[in-house]
Amino acid sequence: MDFHKIWIEQFEAALGIQEQFGNKKALGYLIGEKFLNFLQVSEQDALFAGEIPAFVEEIKSIFQPYEIAEYFQTVNRVGALGHIMIDENYEEFRHADGADNVVQGAETVLRLEQAKKLLVG
Repeated sequence: MDFHKIWIEQFEAALGIQEQFGNKKALGYLIGEKFLNFLQVSEQDALFAGEIPAFVEEIKSIFQPYEIAEYFQTVNRVGALGHIMIDENYEEFRHADGADNVVQGAETVLRLEQAKKLLVG
């Protein structure tokens, strides 16, 4: 499998998460973790950038527009730990691994806004 097609496996994993844990966890995994990472890599890799429209369409195929919009209205953390930890544990890990980097935080906010524009308009 071509690595720029990894989103297909991630999409399939999101379906399993959705079935087992619900939409909120699936949205956090697929958008807040995998899609944001994909957007980051696509900044440097044209093959990844070329897959963005298909990835967007697949996300829209399993979530209703209002669910996606609600996710962006309520998201307060992203990344691998963002959707699996409770607030208290998340803050401990965030501080322990130096995730308070201002530049990294700004890049994440910009990427989240890019994702919102692609998925919600």
